[in-house]
Amino acid sequence: MNALKQRASARWDRLSRHRFTRTKISRKNIQRLTREYASTERTLIIHPEEGLEDFPNHFIVSKRPEDRPDLLVDSQFHGLSAIESESYPIIVCCGLLEHIAEPQRFIDELHRILQPGGKLIVSCSACFSFHECPEDFFHYTPYGLKLLFEKWSGFELLRGSSGPFETIGILLQRIHIQCDISPPLRPILELMFHTIPHLDRFVIRQYETVQVRDETSEIDSMMPSNLQAVIVK
Repeated sequence: MNALKQRASARWDRLSRHRFTRTKISRKNIQRLTREYASTERTLIIHPEEGLEDFPNHFIVSKRPEDRPDLLVDSQFHGLSAIESESYPIIVCCGLLEHIAEPQRFIDELHRILQPGGKLIVSCSACFSFHECPEDFFHYTPYGLKLLFEKWSGFELLRGSSGPFETIGILLQRIHIQCDISPPLRPILELMFHTIPHLDRFVIRQYETVQVRDETSEIDSMMPSNLQAVIVK
């Protein structure tokens, strides 16, 4: 009897984590960014998430051995000091900035490595679930990024990766991924995170605050899952 209960409990646990959808909704937004800025120039890819095929002449730096990096570093990427100054025209860094405890130190290193006029392509968490904890330190706003990069030449791009309803869909998928949920509810939740993003087509305007609702406070996304930026040295 105990063996039957254990098997039934184990099966229930598996079903409470089962998912039909393996592809993350948020991944296509990073793919859109890297495809827009695809290049055959020498590219430093830090913490690869996407873009390897979009930047074929790449050098990979990662904290994860499974990425098979050209340079393996610690979790805070102190090993970037081994890379020569002004040696790359493009740096791609997606899904990492929120995990750096000293972001200004890290950004200053990227500035050192970039050639004059070079571009840093960034995607970082805004409205997103906790992940890769305990090293999940900051989730960003456009104004926080502007502060961190105030000494750079400027932003070529700064946008939210998703509309508010798509963000809700992404967060529902993260609940689906990161939580044990009663098995009868799991397919309903999966259907929800596929359908809710379509409601973004009905959003007319978005504002950065509730205090001022005019053209001065309009924004491309008031609740993006991630922020995407291209910053020029």
